[in-house]
Amino acid sequence: VSDASGSMKVSVVAEENPFSMAMLLSEECFILDNGAARKIFVWKGKDANPQERKAAMKNAEQFIQQMNYPANTQIQVLPEGGETPIFKQFFNDWKDKDQSDGFGKVYVTERVAKIEQIEFDATKLHESPQMAAQHNMVDDGSGKVEIWHVESSGRVPVGPEMHGQFYGGDCYIILYTYPKGQIIYTWQGAHTTKDELTASAFLTVQLDRLLNGQAVQIRVSQGKEPAHLLSLFKNKPLIVYKDGTSKKEGQKPAPPTQLFQIRRNLAAITRIAEVDVDAMSLNSNDVFVLKLPNNSGYTWVGKGANKEEEQGAQYIASVLKCQTAKINEGQEPEEFWKALGGKKKYQTSSQLLTKAEDHPPRLYGCSNKTGRFIIEEVPGEFTQDDLAEDDVMLLDAWEQVFVWIGKDANETERQESVRSAKRYIETDPSGRDKGTPIVIVKQGHEPPTFTGWFLAWDSNRWKS
Repeated sequence: VSDASGSMKVSVVAEENPFSMAMLLSEECFILDNGAARKIFVWKGKDANPQERKAAMKNAEQFIQQMNYPANTQIQVLPEGGETPIFKQFFNDWKDKDQSDGFGKVYVTERVAKIEQIEFDATKLHESPQMAAQHNMVDDGSGKVEIWHVESSGRVPVGPEMHGQFYGGDCYIILYTYPKGQIIYTWQGAHTTKDELTASAFLTVQLDRLLNGQAVQIRVSQGKEPAHLLSLFKNKPLIVYKDGTSKKEGQKPAPPTQLFQIRRNLAAITRIAEVDVDAMSLNSNDVFVLKLPNNSGYTWVGKGANKEEEQGAQYIASVLKCQTAKINEGQEPEEFWKALGGKKKYQTSSQLLTKAEDHPPRLYGCSNKTGRFIIEEVPGEFTQDDLAEDDVMLLDAWEQVFVWIGKDANETERQESVRSAKRYIETDPSGRDKGTPIVIVKQGHEPPTFTGWFLAWDSNRWKS
């Protein structure tokens, strides 16, 4: 994507992967088409001019339309130096500064040192680009927020009283205006219709035109909300209902029994997500609100929960107009388990009691798509979407290391990843127990000790 000639144009660099790293020029922006997997990457070179960087997202939207790809094709924007493992696998000669094949000692040592968390402090965002980048926070969210509901007739304004309540059957457009510019977030629910997905993309481009094409556009899938989007609702946590709609004509009564998970992220911002009404959804790390049919319910406080999560529970209970009784983990009455369909195992790792601050969970992708076996870390907060079905993933939960095998992973990936998990534990410079258990998990058969590390895990995702 270049405007070197004075007008923006998109030209094909190569039609078949594997590509070469040399094709990515720092002065340009590139689109990598992985339409077969419903994904388009936009790579922005560090020396590309502002016009090219702004046009890259629009060109990706147009590219999706030209190729007749589904409207819900994901667009992932990557700055030079911030490439993800899935992007890198398309290049046969990709080399990072600190890379070695598999888990070499040097690789692990440098990677552990590099990922050290920077404590989040909104007042210091302007002076710490590392904090802004690590927590994905443009500013403190105090600018102007406008929200529209996507309908076939166009954009329909959402009243301030419903700001920060999103339904899984809907799409929303959020315009954020602050001194340095404007950001358009397009939030797409997991159960929205194809027509609404198409309309949301079209209406986003239309709104951007009204703003003279200057806005930054960010497409957000349900459950993948970046920290900055979560901060826009003026001290109210974002509530995500599993499905349903806020459209007047499409509303159905809420289910009589609902369960909500309240979790604080690394930037100290709380998110509330509706989850399956099942004891397996519980997690010692978090607070849960169980709403019962007669507007009574329970606030369940896990042993590793914090005060922000308890405040989030009070907020969702007030929104649901539900009177809840507070119960601490381990002191549940029989009626509580009965409402959840019976007592079952759930995520209770003792590590959760300390909030895992010393050893946050880490996720790695294992792939040999380029002909050699490479393991790379998934950056930032991970979700179920980061589990690639044609790869093997390693989840390091400190007390145990999970090897998650996607249904389409090949034999080499399966064998090498187990060997690498052993090497990873043996070469970890932090002095961990060399006997740390390795747990092999197959896609679709994940235990709660695995799913509990992911926010709002959807147990039906791979059944449909």
